[in-house]
Amino acid sequence: MEHILVSKEKKRSTMAKSKIEEKYQKLTDREHVLHRPYMYVGSTEPHSGEHHLFDGEKVTLESVVYNPAFLKIFDEILSNSVDEHRKNSNLNEIRVTFNLDSGEIKVWDNGGIPVKKHPTHKEWVPEMIFSNLKAGSSFDDSKDRNTAGTNGVGATLTNIFSTEFVVKTCDGTNKFEQTFTDNMAKRTRPKIGKGSRGFTEISYVTDLPRFQMKVIDENSYKILYKRCLDAAACNSNLKIKVITIKDGKTVNNEIKFRKFEEYIKLYVEDNEYFYEESKDWRIGFAKSIDGFTNISFVNSVHTKDGGTHVDYVTNQLISHLREMIKKKHKVDVKPNEIRNHLYIFIDCMIVNPAFSSQTKEKLITEPSKFKTKHDVTEKIARQIFKSEIIQSVLDWVEKK
Repeated sequence: MEHILVSKEKKRSTMAKSKIEEKYQKLTDREHVLHRPYMYVGSTEPHSGEHHLFDGEKVTLESVVYNPAFLKIFDEILSNSVDEHRKNSNLNEIRVTFNLDSGEIKVWDNGGIPVKKHPTHKEWVPEMIFSNLKAGSSFDDSKDRNTAGTNGVGATLTNIFSTEFVVKTCDGTNKFEQTFTDNMAKRTRPKIGKGSRGFTEISYVTDLPRFQMKVIDENSYKILYKRCLDAAACNSNLKIKVITIKDGKTVNNEIKFRKFEEYIKLYVEDNEYFYEESKDWRIGFAKSIDGFTNISFVNSVHTKDGGTHVDYVTNQLISHLREMIKKKHKVDVKPNEIRNHLYIFIDCMIVNPAFSSQTKEKLITEPSKFKTKHDVTEKIARQIFKSEIIQSVLDWVEKK
């Protein structure tokens, strides 16, 4: 009898232990990213939706199936190079290679990362910033940032979601090379050598099954290409070369804009639009036929869902137009009745921007903390007042 009681007690103890181990778990940073990817890179599920694509001549809105997280891990690498360009004007060229045959994506720039061992962490700086979450150069909050990076997790996320991730860089004196595999579970010893030309090159092969993908499909490629177009449009001193390899053939394209206005023309074609700019803001307005629409960027980040910067500019224009309409047409239109007819384009610089999530799709910084400003001028408001935009507003009000 005593033996039976002891056995039951052991069984209960084992069961309790098993339940505790199953209920309470401790994951490494890497494991947490792989288990909860949506917290870091958004959804890894295929999505059906509308995306702006570039056909070589113009940008059009197309219905596509795409994977948000797959797009995000590319954006993290491209944004690194763009951020470095914004810090260092000598970095003025980025080369992006899409090998659609092998699935490898490569981003090269003519900058360079210090090839030195960190005095505190005793780790090579390139290895530290590309293989550790919460490591980078964006943590000194006493200094103003006009870049996209804020949390120090971006490029490491791409490493974690790759079957192979290769870092090569040269600071003008020393070269560094290291390869990571199996979702950053394995790594080679860094190779250190001598070099005289500064550069950084990141190449990676995405772990596609984690994104329910087998290959980099045509739609995904087109969206990534469009992201290169966006980056060039927001940085007039930056040249971006896109090399595409497909079916063994290589196609080279060079993207460069003299000013943001050229980018707007890709959307509106020959339609009426209005443009103005100031030191840190470039603004365009056109007529929308499908409700309020915005194409906006903060420090070269595409804010798909807009945010406070979009409201900041839109509300200024609406305020001007409401007064003009009331004065001439004796009609007190509501702000939304004007807003719903606007197509707005914004490329702006915000100091120390704050976003609603790691995916950076919406700016939440209050305008009082922008540390930059743009006053929508009466001149552009008068031009818009005489345009089809206001006529469409008046037609809507009369019809209502």
